[in-house]
Amino acid sequence: MNSNHFVMKKIVYIVVFLSILPMAVSAQLLKGKVVGTELKSLTIAYSPKGDVMETEYKETPVKDGVFNFDAELPSETTDIGVIVEGRNSLGAHLTKDKTIEMTITEKDGRLVATFKGVNNDVCPVVSRMEEAYDIMRYFSMDPDSKMTHADYRKMLDNEYAAVAALLKGIKNKNVRQYYTRLNDAKYKHQLLRLIADKAYAEKKKPHDIAEYREMLEDVDVNDEINVRSNMSFSKLTNMVKAEQVFKGDMGPYCMELMQLTDQYVTNKNLRRSIVSTVGYNYFTFGDDSGDYHAFFDAYKKFAGEENADIPKKYEGKIAAWDKTHSGVPAPDVTLTDKEGKTITLSSLKGKFTYIDVWATWCGPCKKEIPFMEKMVERFKDNDKVQFISISVDENVDAWKNMIEADKPAWPQYNVTKETAKKFMSDWGITGIPRFIMIDKNGNIFSADSSRPSEEKTAQIIEEQTK
Repeated sequence: MNSNHFVMKKIVYIVVFLSILPMAVSAQLLKGKVVGTELKSLTIAYSPKGDVMETEYKETPVKDGVFNFDAELPSETTDIGVIVEGRNSLGAHLTKDKTIEMTITEKDGRLVATFKGVNNDVCPVVSRMEEAYDIMRYFSMDPDSKMTHADYRKMLDNEYAAVAALLKGIKNKNVRQYYTRLNDAKYKHQLLRLIADKAYAEKKKPHDIAEYREMLEDVDVNDEINVRSNMSFSKLTNMVKAEQVFKGDMGPYCMELMQLTDQYVTNKNLRRSIVSTVGYNYFTFGDDSGDYHAFFDAYKKFAGEENADIPKKYEGKIAAWDKTHSGVPAPDVTLTDKEGKTITLSSLKGKFTYIDVWATWCGPCKKEIPFMEKMVERFKDNDKVQFISISVDENVDAWKNMIEADKPAWPQYNVTKETAKKFMSDWGITGIPRFIMIDKNGNIFSADSSRPSEEKTAQIIEEQTK
């Protein structure tokens, strides 16, 4: 946000009064300090346009226990997340041109936040809600975890009650009612996810579960609370009959979702979110096996002029798909190890190469690491295959700290800034984790391959390295 902001009727005022008029400086939105625990950095999660699919993550340094945050808010008030690597999430409620002071301390092994300033009665609710419904808490990255569906439901119930207790502290009745409804909706959405996870584990579809169907039955998709909590999106996707074909043609699924949106959605925020989601699903979870040029034409029409900026993000993906078919030479990139030494991807020719593209802040990426470890162990005596991981972390220290702690048994590299930007563009990477297979001649075998957690990955490697 530009803090030097002038309001004037005539441009000539700049010349006449510049030396005598004081500048109107906008208030800093968030002033933070950390007391009694050491943090080097944290990440602020916020959406400039109010759409969860367009959330931006701003790496924010903590220097001498102090951090600050400013941004252009999409509305008069906005909720943000405050993410600390390896710790519980926090949050804050920001108001345009006003300052909220946030103090982070540690209590009973978890971070807690207290607030001073405007709307300091709302901030504790927002902060606790960020922690309560942090999706990373409701699935384990440990494949040997003993947490059951019942355990997660009990935890969710306790978190809901913790937020509900804080709601009483919000002074404004209308604001209190808003966050009461939001707490209910976020609880239901996380419960839906738990039910869906259980269904998938039992080889069922979520819609087969009566509780799941009943929770969605009366959801008004255009209600702003349902939009914000993702209940609206759950309702719509539950109506789609086409299957999601991960690592396959997502066209039929995405086309049906677009048709349902045209039929039922009037909320502009929800429509924009679905435009974002459709593109993300098709170009991140799908592959180039369908007629992606025809889909892209339909997708741009669906987005319309109002949301035309979203499809533009995937023009590079179309170009990348056009040039990353199986059998073509793999795009080269310079990789850097933790000691600062560099190699090129092309120098690894001679062996079948399996590449993990990840980042320390990516939960699904870290969930695959134990499976990657098992894969490396499985093929440790096979000299025809090699495994490497490429981090796209901008925070190189976070990457170094994690690999130093975990000590993985396969080569670790990092790409940052312009190198990372070109690497992601060349390979059409719009989301991580991403896995790539390159044959022994340096040609692409699969630009978007299966994950280590999928048994077919090992089968492919075995077949290609006989």
